[in-house]
Amino acid sequence: MKQTSKQSLGQKGEQRAREFLSGRGLKIIKCNYRSGRGEIDIIALDEDALVFVEVKSFKADPLAAAEFRINKHKKNSLIRTAYAFLEEFPEFEGHPVRFDAIVVDFSHYPATVTHHPAAFWLENPFYDE
Repeated sequence: MKQTSKQSLGQKGEQRAREFLSGRGLKIIKCNYRSGRGEIDIIALDEDALVFVEVKSFKADPLAAAEFRINKHKKNSLIRTAYAFLEEFPEFEGHPVRFDAIVVDFSHYPATVTHHPAAFWLENPFYDE
């Protein structure tokens, strides 16, 4: 199956995000973890914290900040997928958990990476589906 330019851009953005995180001492645990319909782009360890990372990439200036593309539905999907990861890999249970966002801007050279640690969190542990 042929890859679209959007998929190719997403893969490049995720690669830049992994390089960025590794360069700051985070240990990459998994990439593109899937469970059900959910996917987490990057899962890493930051010292003792388990970090679930959503990557947003673009090459033309968006109308609004790329970070705002992580809507409530996407946040809930990421949280459900994080729970699935913790069930599948119980060795990470008990680690503090953080949800980060990384924005990779390819609209100029070199691409810039903006990291938003703790970009969102589970406000209500009994969230709506």
